[in-house]
Amino acid sequence: MVNQSRQTDAGFTLIELLTVIAIIGILAALIFPTVGKVRETAQRTVDANNLREIVKAAQIFAADNNERLPDPAFIAAQSPSSLTGGQGPFLWAGILAQRGILTDPTFYFAKNDPQFSGIYPTAIVDPANKGQLDASFTTNRVLSFEFVGGLRMGDAPTTPVAFTRGLLVAGVWDASTAVYRETGGHIAFLGGNVQFYPNTTESANQLTLNNGRKGNALLQALPFSANAASNPRVYATPPAGIGSLAGIPAERAP
Repeated sequence: MVNQSRQTDAGFTLIELLTVIAIIGILAALIFPTVGKVRETAQRTVDANNLREIVKAAQIFAADNNERLPDPAFIAAQSPSSLTGGQGPFLWAGILAQRGILTDPTFYFAKNDPQFSGIYPTAIVDPANKGQLDASFTTNRVLSFEFVGGLRMGDAPTTPVAFTRGLLVAGVWDASTAVYRETGGHIAFLGGNVQFYPNTTESANQLTLNNGRKGNALLQALPFSANAASNPRVYATPPAGIGSLAGIPAERAP
């Protein structure tokens, strides 16, 4: 009779199991930040494309409005106002939506923006009243971009039209309230190009100022004249950088 040895199935020992878990943890620590960075970069690309489309829409509007891009101050000054229910930055977007040029509210919100709730408005302009901004677009909303009102198509192609919210007068994006925090932001120009700046001090002298020189003060990169009423203004929803609901006027470059 042949003796048969009993065989037992070999399994992981506790040390082997802990080793495998440790390796998985190390790999996860290496991979997850990379995945997050790729996702953030991809979203910034989406935001840049949205800004590009917003500028295109503003240029289409200008073609039918004496070469003037959206100007909340001009709209608000009309009596009666042709669009109500919000202030500067909301009016800037509403002007385009009211004309049927850019009606999608998702273009004005960045998913990476800490101020964005993740829920998009249903409309920019009230579907039942084209002279009224939709409440879902204006109520407790912080737009992810700041806008320049009062520009003309004849202005220099290097003129900023819109940019990521949170750019400060000092030329850097606010570390606590900006869309990408201290990472930087986009600036979209009248010429149609959109540029991402880590911040304007690290990329010093990237803007063309209204005195013809290079600098990084965005308000000084806007057209300026002695007639203060005709100068462009920067509009934004708080917490903003340069802009405000009422609009911050352009400055003369020294």
